[in-house]
Amino acid sequence: MLVFTTAQAQRRPKDKILDRKVFSVVMEHQTTKKKKLTPFDEELAFRSNKLTAKHLRMADAGAFQPGEYVITEKEEILDEKSYRFQAINKNSKGMSLKWEGKIFGGQIEGKATVSKKGKVKQEFVFTGALKQKRKRN
Repeated sequence: MLVFTTAQAQRRPKDKILDRKVFSVVMEHQTTKKKKLTPFDEELAFRSNKLTAKHLRMADAGAFQPGEYVITEKEEILDEKSYRFQAINKNSKGMSLKWEGKIFGGQIEGKATVSKKGKVKQEFVFTGALKQKRKRN
Protein backbone atom coordinates (compact mmCIF):
# COMPACT_ATOMS: atom_id res chain seq x y z
CA MET A 1 0.00 0.00 0.00
CA LEU A 2 1.35 3.44 -0.96
CA VAL A 3 0.61 6.54 1.05
CA PHE A 4 1.22 9.96 -0.44
CA THR A 5 1.49 13.02 1.72
CA THR A 6 2.01 16.57 0.68
CA ALA A 7 4.42 18.72 2.58
CA GLN A 8 4.03 22.43 2.61
CA ALA A 9 6.82 24.78 3.52
CA GLN A 10 6.26 26.22 6.95
CA ARG A 11 6.55 30.00 6.88
CA ARG A 12 7.74 31.68 10.00
CA PRO A 13 5.12 34.06 11.40
CA LYS A 14 5.82 37.70 10.62
CA ASP A 15 7.66 39.47 13.42
CA LYS A 16 5.53 42.22 14.92
CA ILE A 17 8.15 43.60 17.32
CA LEU A 18 10.92 44.84 15.01
CA ASP A 19 9.18 44.77 11.62
CA ARG A 20 9.45 48.10 9.76
CA LYS A 21 11.91 49.58 12.25
CA VAL A 22 15.00 51.34 10.91
CA PHE A 23 18.03 52.23 13.03
CA SER A 24 20.81 54.71 12.25
CA VAL A 25 24.05 53.31 13.64
CA VAL A 26 27.74 54.09 13.74
CA MET A 27 29.95 51.12 12.86
CA GLU A 28 33.45 50.96 14.36
CA HIS A 29 36.15 48.52 13.26
CA GLN A 30 37.50 46.28 15.99
CA THR A 31 41.12 45.75 15.11
CA THR A 32 44.29 44.83 16.93
CA LYS A 33 46.41 46.77 14.45
CA LYS A 34 47.86 50.09 15.51
CA LYS A 35 46.14 51.83 12.59
CA LYS A 36 42.77 53.17 13.68
CA LEU A 37 40.08 52.90 10.99
CA THR A 38 37.44 55.59 10.62
CA PRO A 39 33.96 54.76 11.95
CA PHE A 40 31.14 54.99 9.39
CA ASP A 41 27.39 55.50 9.39
CA GLU A 42 25.05 52.65 8.52
CA GLU A 43 21.33 52.04 8.47
CA LEU A 44 19.85 48.75 9.67
CA ALA A 45 16.32 47.95 8.51
CA PHE A 46 14.11 45.17 9.86
CA ARG A 47 11.43 44.22 7.34
CA SER A 48 9.54 41.00 6.56
CA ASN A 49 11.72 38.92 8.93
CA LYS A 50 14.90 40.12 7.17
CA LEU A 51 17.69 42.43 8.28
CA THR A 52 19.22 44.70 5.65
CA ALA A 53 22.18 47.04 5.98
CA LYS A 54 21.71 49.98 3.62
CA HIS A 55 25.28 51.02 2.86
CA LEU A 56 27.36 48.08 4.00
CA ARG A 57 30.64 49.79 3.18
CA MET A 58 32.63 47.01 4.76
CA ALA A 59 35.89 47.31 2.82
CA ASP A 60 36.31 44.41 0.39
CA ALA A 61 33.51 42.36 1.91
CA GLY A 62 31.20 42.74 -1.11
CA ALA A 63 27.46 43.29 -1.20
CA PHE A 64 25.50 41.21 1.30
CA GLN A 65 21.95 40.05 0.65
CA PRO A 66 19.19 40.62 3.23
CA GLY A 67 19.28 37.87 5.85
CA GLU A 68 16.68 36.43 8.18
CA TYR A 69 16.80 37.61 11.76
CA VAL A 70 15.46 36.02 14.92
CA ILE A 71 14.68 37.51 18.29
CA THR A 72 16.61 35.33 20.70
CA GLU A 73 15.56 36.90 23.99
CA LYS A 74 12.86 39.24 25.28
CA GLU A 75 13.13 41.02 28.60
CA GLU A 76 11.13 43.65 30.45
CA ILE A 77 12.53 45.71 33.31
CA LEU A 78 10.49 48.54 34.84
CA ASP A 79 8.18 48.72 31.81
CA GLU A 80 11.18 49.03 29.45
CA LYS A 81 11.35 46.21 26.92
CA SER A 82 14.59 44.93 25.44
CA TYR A 83 15.23 42.38 22.71
CA ARG A 84 18.29 40.46 21.63
CA PHE A 85 18.52 39.48 17.99
CA GLN A 86 20.76 37.59 15.57
CA ALA A 87 20.94 37.63 11.79
CA ILE A 88 23.21 36.33 9.05
CA ASN A 89 23.68 37.97 5.67
CA LYS A 90 25.62 36.22 2.90
CA ASN A 91 27.26 37.41 -0.30
CA SER A 92 28.28 35.88 -3.62
CA LYS A 93 31.92 35.55 -2.46
CA GLY A 94 30.96 32.93 0.14
CA MET A 95 31.28 35.32 3.07
CA SER A 96 28.89 35.62 6.01
CA LEU A 97 28.02 38.68 8.04
CA LYS A 98 26.70 37.73 11.48
CA TRP A 99 24.84 40.37 13.47
CA GLU A 100 24.29 40.06 17.23
CA GLY A 101 22.63 42.91 19.02
CA LYS A 102 20.35 44.30 21.66
CA ILE A 103 17.53 46.80 21.26
CA PHE A 104 16.26 48.65 24.30
CA GLY A 105 13.85 51.53 24.05
CA GLY A 106 14.85 53.32 20.89
CA GLN A 107 18.53 52.37 21.22
CA ILE A 108 20.52 49.60 19.53
CA GLU A 109 23.99 48.17 20.12
CA GLY A 110 25.86 45.07 19.10
CA LYS A 111 28.54 43.37 17.07
CA ALA A 112 28.88 42.42 13.40
CA THR A 113 31.38 39.79 12.27
CA VAL A 114 32.44 39.12 8.67
CA SER A 115 33.81 35.63 8.13
CA LYS A 116 34.63 33.20 5.37
CA LYS A 117 34.82 29.44 5.94
CA GLY A 118 34.78 30.01 9.69
CA LYS A 119 37.72 32.44 9.66
CA VAL A 120 36.98 35.95 10.96
CA LYS A 121 37.89 38.64 8.41
CA GLN A 122 36.51 41.78 10.08
CA GLU A 123 34.72 42.68 13.29
CA PHE A 124 32.66 45.76 14.06
CA VAL A 125 30.75 47.13 17.02
CA PHE A 126 27.77 49.36 16.45
CA THR A 127 25.59 51.71 18.45
CA GLY A 128 22.69 53.85 17.35
CA ALA A 129 19.09 54.84 17.67
CA LEU A 130 15.73 54.35 16.02
CA LYS A 131 15.48 56.52 12.93
CA GLN A 132 12.73 59.08 13.16
CA LYS A 133 10.22 59.10 10.33
CA ARG A 134 10.05 62.26 8.28
CA LYS A 135 6.81 64.15 8.50
CA ARG A 136 5.16 64.86 5.18
CA ASN A 137 3.92 68.35 4.53
